[in-house]
Amino acid sequence: MSALTVLGVFNYGLVLLYGLFLSTLISGGWTERRQRNLIFAICPLFLLIQSVCWLTMGVDTAKRIYPLIVHLPLTLLLIFVLKKRVGVAVVSVCTAYLCCQLPRWVALTMTAFTGSALVGEIAYTLVIGPIFCLLCRFFVRPVCAVMAASPQLLGLFGSLPVSYYLFDYATVVYSDLLYSKNGAIYEFLPTVLISFYVVFLAAYHAQSDGRAQAEMQSSMLEAGLKQSQIEVDALRRSQAQTAVYQHDMRHHLNAIDSFLAAGKPQQAEEYIRAVRSDIESITPKRYCNNELVNLLCSSFDGKAQRIGVRLEVDAKLPRELSVSETELCSVLSNALSAVSDRAAGERWVSLYCGVRLGKLLIEIKNPCAEGFVLRDGLPPSDREGHGYGCRSIQTIAERHGGLCEFRARDGIFSLRFMLPLASAAEDGE
Repeated sequence: MSALTVLGVFNYGLVLLYGLFLSTLISGGWTERRQRNLIFAICPLFLLIQSVCWLTMGVDTAKRIYPLIVHLPLTLLLIFVLKKRVGVAVVSVCTAYLCCQLPRWVALTMTAFTGSALVGEIAYTLVIGPIFCLLCRFFVRPVCAVMAASPQLLGLFGSLPVSYYLFDYATVVYSDLLYSKNGAIYEFLPTVLISFYVVFLAAYHAQSDGRAQAEMQSSMLEAGLKQSQIEVDALRRSQAQTAVYQHDMRHHLNAIDSFLAAGKPQQAEEYIRAVRSDIESITPKRYCNNELVNLLCSSFDGKAQRIGVRLEVDAKLPRELSVSETELCSVLSNALSAVSDRAAGERWVSLYCGVRLGKLLIEIKNPCAEGFVLRDGLPPSDREGHGYGCRSIQTIAERHGGLCEFRARDGIFSLRFMLPLASAAEDGE
């Protein structure tokens, strides 16, 4: 047996191992030691089956039945042993088959330059290992991520290797159409490549655009939560200032007593009015047992009165809620701002918040202009930099498995918000 034949047989087995391990890694690899051991143990069996077919049936027949003795069993192995999805297994095997053309091209190039088939086989042996390492280093992880992202991306990415697999076997292994003078056959693969490039570029752009929008909304939400924390801190400082006023009440009484003792009742009355105004401006009203909701509603009530909006509050919340204060503040602040901005005619805002069946329920209403229409389920905003508050509310609901609905009907704009709670008391005063 010549050196060329021996090296050819060796490379024939080498490419089997190359394709087997590359298919396994592209599909996501093994997750258990038992799976890894089985993959390594199956290699000698594949080599034995291939060698027997090659020796008994000849090289040409072995190539024709290669899908049955190697590719099909390998696909089933990925599905039933490594628990991969059918689409992932098929695309992984076809992708590995496509990657087998890289060392083959090097061998054909060296053979063409040197005129020696032996040099080509030697080159094949030398480059197949480095190519495998490069693919593992730079190709396998991105491919795994693409195939796991969505069925649409899996189908898009898999269209090229599957098309090449079918084309190669149909025009090279099972026929010689590729080497005929049929122009349609020559142009088929370039057409597939161009189509893949165009569709992949469009899909990639859509994916990138969607990711950018998601990142922007996430950034806006984080900024909103930070702002909510600042507002909560400010409200608590106001509450602390109220406590200071209450603590200093004896000093105010002493001042009033001094005015009266000096026969200055008018100045005493003016002082009383000034103190009362200062206290009322910073004293939060009590709507329910929840401190944060009391602070927020008191703050908004003061703002609403200044712009001529009447606030009606029906709050029945316990002292403690399994919702972060910043998120609760973001929801209520953005919701109250969203509805008050759209008040028309008689300006009023109605707020209900309570706990029912382990869920936080918030409903806010106010009148809106006739013909007011939502866009994609959200209230539109024509002002630059606005409109993120409603998206923030929606994002918070989705993050915790809740629901959020905006509605405009019969001249009433409303927001309904529901959030599951880990543990909470029923409605309480």
